[in-house]
Amino acid sequence: MRRAFTLIEVIVMVTIMAILVTVVATTLLQRFGAAKSSLAKTGAARLNAAMQNYLIDQGLSVPPSDFDFEVLTLRPSDGGGPNGPYINNLDDLNDPWGNPYFIDIPPKVNLTWDITSYGEDGAPGGEGPNADVTN
Repeated sequence: MRRAFTLIEVIVMVTIMAILVTVVATTLLQRFGAAKSSLAKTGAARLNAAMQNYLIDQGLSVPPSDFDFEVLTLRPSDGGGPNGPYINNLDDLNDPWGNPYFIDIPPKVNLTWDITSYGEDGAPGGEGPNADVTN
């Protein structure tokens, strides 16, 4: 008599494995999206700190309405602040999805200004990984 798996046993095992892989993959993707959102919040906070240093050096309390984050990457001789550059890498001006951060004046969340990432889709609003991240 030969000992082997029957076709039904193989089908049941493959089905169980497929269900497990689906559950694990879904959980990992959700965690990965949450990690990017957290990273976007951290990036916005760093950008906010750099902008505050720039404004202090310039003697301003709020940025002008046409403020461009790229001025934070310039040396004083190139038109940046007296202690610039405040950010060393142009990539820091983009969120983890590669979209630019935006500044909102007047703000919707904070008292002076908001720095916002529009999430994975790069559009205002959304839920999950597409949700806006504001600092």
